[in-house]
Amino acid sequence: MILTVTLNPSVDRLIYVKQLVAHDTNRILKIEEDIGGKGVNVARVLKRLGVPVTATGFLGGRTGRYIQRELQEQEGIPCDFVWVQGDTRINLAIQEEDGSPPTCLNERGPQVSAEELQRLLDKVALLSREAEFVALGGSLPPRVPTDIYATLARIAQDGGAKVVLDADGEPLITGLTAQPFLIKPNETETERLLGRPVDTIEDAVHAAQELHRRGTQVVIVSIGEKGAAVACTEGCWYAIPPKVKAVSTIGSGDSMIAGFLSVLVRGGGIEEAIRWGTAAGAATAMTDGSDIGTAEQIRDLLPQVEVKRW
Repeated sequence: MILTVTLNPSVDRLIYVKQLVAHDTNRILKIEEDIGGKGVNVARVLKRLGVPVTATGFLGGRTGRYIQRELQEQEGIPCDFVWVQGDTRINLAIQEEDGSPPTCLNERGPQVSAEELQRLLDKVALLSREAEFVALGGSLPPRVPTDIYATLARIAQDGGAKVVLDADGEPLITGLTAQPFLIKPNETETERLLGRPVDTIEDAVHAAQELHRRGTQVVIVSIGEKGAAVACTEGCWYAIPPKVKAVSTIGSGDSMIAGFLSVLVRGGGIEEAIRWGTAAGAATAMTDGSDIGTAEQIRDLLPQVEVKRW
């Protein structure tokens, strides 16, 4: 079983307009809505690929009930969330017809009390005993300390699970002190970690190798449509994704992690894992809004992924 932990889930609402005009009335063409958050997305893709998964984290209010209902009833994913006093956040994105990047308005999320945080720590300690991997990631709600991923990682490791961390900024930096099993920074996050540009596959390879030497067993550095590199004790590979029409990249990185883990949890190797991860990321990039790829789409793209050893 894989456990996903989402501290700040969301309902993502994508609003389409012809052209966004500030300080004026804008007519909405259509609205798309989906549940989101890194762990939520990872859990959904894993379930679609037939991997046993449980989702936990914080949920609150009517928005939280909607997310849990979608996970349980629509996706068939077991949920064991900690309920908080506030409401789970709603994120708004406004997409114009010209295809330019959307204008995003993201809520901070509910405030989490010390008691609620302790309940989550206790829950992760319990659930980690049954998990092979624990996937941590995403933004933090108010009042949650920035070293929370380091704390959760150590708790999961004490339970016998391997930790996967996908975060940014201080939560990632402090999380690395717990030496997680796997990290997957994108190009921007990698540049912040290493203080240098990451523009090409060669850059991604060298960055993954350096981060691996710093103590993380498996490092995936993704650079969008250009591909991804993975470094581990067995060596280094890079993957070039299939050429697909990218509609929305929301959730693509989370899908890559899920595809990668779907192979490792079944005892497969790194080369096969990066192929599945790349196909899963591309499948989600083809979907509208914050939707994610299907198992059929992922399998159809597998033969088109180019994987080579560095």
